[in-house]
Amino acid sequence: MKLQSCDSEILITAGFYEPFTAANAIQALNQVGFEDGDIGMLGMLDGPVSNLTGICEAIGVPLAHALYYETSFEDGGVLLIVRARELSMRRTALAVLNEQGGILPPTIH
Repeated sequence: MKLQSCDSEILITAGFYEPFTAANAIQALNQVGFEDGDIGMLGMLDGPVSNLTGICEAIGVPLAHALYYETSFEDGGVLLIVRARELSMRRTALAVLNEQGGILPPTIH
């Protein structure tokens, strides 16, 4: 994953229990204008990823969100990370991820 955030960009995260649902969300994000380079996927298919908080912190995801996903996906799942370059794209990404069944951190609603 090569997502790097700068001050004008916003990272949005959503978890999915099923990789096919995450793939559908990526396709829906592409359809509304997000490029593949703006979407990262971190798989946790067979249980938790060790040091998920460290990985998330390294790419700019807030610690509270990383901790939420670490406890939510103890049995596995997929974490999508979307880079929005504008505030309006943040709202669009959140709407798409929510519509596709993404699990959003409680502080982001």
